[in-house]
Parts: sequence; structure tokens; C-alpha cells
Amino acid sequence: MPDYKDVLASLARINPEDPEGNCALFGERYTKAWETVKEDRVKKYVFQPSGKVVWIVVGREREYLIYEKVAYCSCPDFFFAVMDGKAFACSHLIAQRLAESMGWYDLVEERDELLDTLTAEWRSYHPISEEASH
Repeated sequence: MPDYKDVLASLARINPEDPEGNCALFGERYTKAWETVKEDRVKKYVFQPSGKVVWIVVGREREYLIYEKVAYCSCPDFFFAVMDGKAFACSHLIAQRLAESMGWYDLVEERDELLDTLTAEWRSYHPISEEASH
């Protein structure tokens, strides 16, 4: 099992101006991440007045919670591929890092009172309907 610092190190190598290099490093996961960014499926929630930040990436099946400081994603690919050392990062982590570095994400501001409710929702499994994912 890789150390989260190894995953962070691989994510630090992402260069928005070098898609070929990113693709060489991450393969198909980079391609999926770039599509995710282009489709505006990366969200940065900022809670006020605390300033707490939560990143969400909207996947094909559901919304995934990203903990960027420890390079964690709640998706199955992270659990089965990244945690088993078969991949440097999942496409959602790559998409979050790309979106943040490019400033290309949806900014959502919410009140602190909603943080617990939204976090509980993001941690539970709710597939996204076919209509909502397009």
C-alpha cells in the first residue's frame, strides 16, 4: 500500500501545460480527469464563516469526496487501484488537482451550518441519475 505522500508527490508532478507528460505519467486516468474538468464536474465548496474547503468531483455514478491534503478520494478506483499500488492516483484526484491549478472549477459558497449535513450526504452512497450526469 503506497504512502499518501507518494500519491501527493505524483499529483505534484501534474503540469496543466504539459498534457503529453501528464498522460505519460497517469495514462487513461489523466484523459478521464481532463474530460471531467472540461465538463465542469469539479466543485470547490467554501463554508463561511470558517473558510473550510471541501472538494467534490462529480463522477459518472456519484459525487466523490476529495481530501486533497492527504490525496484521498472516496471512489472505488482509489480503493482498489491506488491503495493496492496499481495506480499513482484516480482520475478524480487528478481532476481536482488540474482544476485547482487552472482555476477551472465551480465555486460553491455555503454556511457552516450545512457542513455536517452535506458531508454526511457525500459520504453516503447515492447514485447520480442518468439525467443528472449529462
